Amino acid sequence: MIALTPTVSNDLAADIQHSMTDLQQRAVELTDYVANPIQDWITTFQAAGVNLSSLYAQFQQFPFVLSQQLAANFLHYASSYVSPYQTAGNDAVGYLLGTSTTGTLSFVPQVVKGLADLQAGNFAAGIPALTSTIWSGLAVNVFQSLEAIPTILNPITQNLANATDYMTTTWLGNVPGYFADHFMGTVFTPLGVGVQNVYNSLTAGDPLGAVINTIDIPALVTNSVLNGTPNAKTGLYSQGLIADGSAGLLKYLITVTPQGLANVMVAPNTQNILGGGSLAFQAGYLGNVLATGFPTPQIVFDNLLNVIRTYAGIPSAAAAAAANGSGFAALAPAASALPGLSAGVLKAFDPAAVTNIAGSLGPSLAAEVAGSLGANLAGSLATTLSVDLSKMALHILSAL
Repeated sequence: MIALTPTVSNDLAADIQHSMTDLQQRAVELTDYVANPIQDWITTFQAAGVNLSSLYAQFQQFPFVLSQQLAANFLHYASSYVSPYQTAGNDAVGYLLGTSTTGTLSFVPQVVKGLADLQAGNFAAGIPALTSTIWSGLAVNVFQSLEAIPTILNPITQNLANATDYMTTTWLGNVPGYFADHFMGTVFTPLGVGVQNVYNSLTAGDPLGAVINTIDIPALVTNSVLNGTPNAKTGLYSQGLIADGSAGLLKYLITVTPQGLANVMVAPNTQNILGGGSLAFQAGYLGNVLATGFPTPQIVFDNLLNVIRTYAGIPSAAAAAAANGSGFAALAPAASALPGLSAGVLKAFDPAAVTNIAGSLGPSLAAEVAGSLGANLAGSLATTLSVDLSKMALHILSAL
């Protein structure tokens, strides 16, 4: 065995301690210049998950807001389109089936007046009356309300103008501006950091560290391009493709732009979806308009019945039966047969026959009444009926 002197032992211990110090310093240098690619990829995917979750939550606040607003607009346009037809329908019932002879004359009274003028030989008044009733009267009193339909184009074109203005100003600065101002920075800033790490490893005499740092560059660039830069105060990322904070491309596409367009494309008197409006409410409003605005069959029937009673001479009993609904089917042929009915009655009966009927009916009825009420009252009724029934029959014939 070789025995070491104390001096040699001390020198050997000092050399070992010096070597350990160099190794520790070397380890610190390697830590400074060598990255961990695996950890950087993990960080990238974790940040991407955070951003996507945050963007989804922002989207869910107003899902498909632009589509909802456009749908609400067109439901309102549909209501605006239907309403003039409803007004025209009610005006048509009032004009065509009305009986007004003062103020705005109804269709039937004007036609009757025009025909009366023609029958009297007053063609100068009759012809203009009929033509104005059929042409101008319908145009003004029925179809004029339809003039409101083309005005629906006004808010539509205004919304298109608003959308165009937004797309050529705000959107142009957001989406194309993102690629012009932010995207290249997300690529080359981390690329510069990665190259710097490689250079530092090489200058430190650490080729293995340089290789590791080179492998780490794709992770750095991917994280920056996708997620951008985190904000220490807000916790949000910015400038990345899927950044949930400011200047994120996906955020521009799914939240900022749709909400901006929806905000400037709200039609007048339409539900504002961003303002808390409801698409279901707008649809319900249209359904209510369709269900309640048109004239009901009962209104049409009542007006038609009133015209027939006024100008066709239908007796009140027949009109009452028709009003119950069961006599309406028989009312039209009865009204159309009225002119021939008068002539038929005149041919079938003459005043002498009616007088004979009345003369015989009076004493006969008096005799029957006398049997139950007494001779004096019966005689009085016989005298009255024999005269009044003759007059009544003559009045009926003259009226027909």
